[in-house]
Amino acid sequence: MSDKNIVEKAADVVENLTKFQKQSKLQAAYLEREEFRTSDLHKGYFCYNCIYWIDSMGGKCMIVSDEGPDIFGKVSEVIAPHGCCNGYEANKNKIEKLQ
Repeated sequence: MSDKNIVEKAADVVENLTKFQKQSKLQAAYLEREEFRTSDLHKGYFCYNCIYWIDSMGGKCMIVSDEGPDIFGKVSEVIAPHGCCNGYEANKNKIEKLQ
């Protein structure tokens, strides 16, 4: 399968997912703090380690809308890899054990 086919299929998946009603960032208690941007994203409860987070389209989530303000009032129009919300569910293929 070519890279183009993979990207096209990923785009189709995201488009299909956006047809469902997602929670707002406020409803999901999503937060995004600049001090987490340089954190080791393989450790901790970050969107990067969540099963619902999709990186291929620039930071999307299957259950939380990327539009609107987070709980601190910040508007970023993405679900950041260093963000987190109350819908977090660990992706065991990405997360490393905390020591």
